[in-house]
Amino acid sequence: MDVLQDRVAGVLAGAAVGDALGGATEGWTPEQIEERHGGRVEGIVGPFLDDWRTARPIAPYHKGDGHVTDDTLMTHALIEVYDAKRRHLDAYDVASDLVPLMIGRRRWIPELEDEALILQRVFLAEKWMVLKLHYGHADPREAGVGNVVNCGATMYMAPVGLVHVGDPRGAYAEAIDITGAHQWSYGREAAGVFAAAVAAAAAPGATVADVRSAVLDVAHDGTAAAIRAVFDAVDAFRAEGGSDDPRELARVVRAAVSPFDTVGDDYRSQAMDARLPSRTKSIEELPVALGFVVARDGECDRRPEV
Repeated sequence: MDVLQDRVAGVLAGAAVGDALGGATEGWTPEQIEERHGGRVEGIVGPFLDDWRTARPIAPYHKGDGHVTDDTLMTHALIEVYDAKRRHLDAYDVASDLVPLMIGRRRWIPELEDEALILQRVFLAEKWMVLKLHYGHADPREAGVGNVVNCGATMYMAPVGLVHVGDPRGAYAEAIDITGAHQWSYGREAAGVFAAAVAAAAAPGATVADVRSAVLDVAHDGTAAAIRAVFDAVDAFRAEGGSDDPRELARVVRAAVSPFDTVGDDYRSQAMDARLPSRTKSIEELPVALGFVVARDGECDRRPEV
């Protein structure tokens, strides 16, 4: 395996592992997570709710036990589109190839413990693509307008970064084009910035400083402001000596991103203006992830959790 293949494999495997680890605690506060699992989660754990099949009828998913979520399913589907097209992609390819994969090909869905369609697992904001493109025949370049603004498009943009290794601006541009079919506002912007981060990180010899520079070079509006706020907070935290307690870093990062996050501290009780388009807001996930990368100098053997 050459260096580039190794980087690609590492990105995709790392994304799946992170997805499987994080899925078990998604949507719960740090305090709830520690109470449920008797401390911080640093490996594979079972479902947060023992009666996961019926506890939340809208989401009867077996999250936990190492199961990947819809984020990994969508990542793999996008790779399949790249494999079929053998070229760079745009919003029209989402309509012609990605959506048909979501609604026309059964595959193993770990959280459903059965073969099913990707459509039957993804969140409502991702189902939007099927509604707008397959049934509504919207222009793919603007089909994302009107959707719930969330992190969904960002979560499967790693392959875009990988086809632009060493070219963060190219990755940003292609991701922005592709996700016009899915998202808008800061949900779309985060997808572009994440793809740029992957493109920078996957380049041979890349450093955390390279990734930091790349994301600040391409980011706009609230996404840029949120990333800068997190970087500044992490820099100050480290300059003051930091802490051996990862909870302290998590609190610093959360406080920095909080003014830009519309969802709020209680994921299951959101404000009335949550997930609306804005030029001053940002998804939480991307700035937080970048903050942890900077705080740990890119090390992956220490697992902070928000």
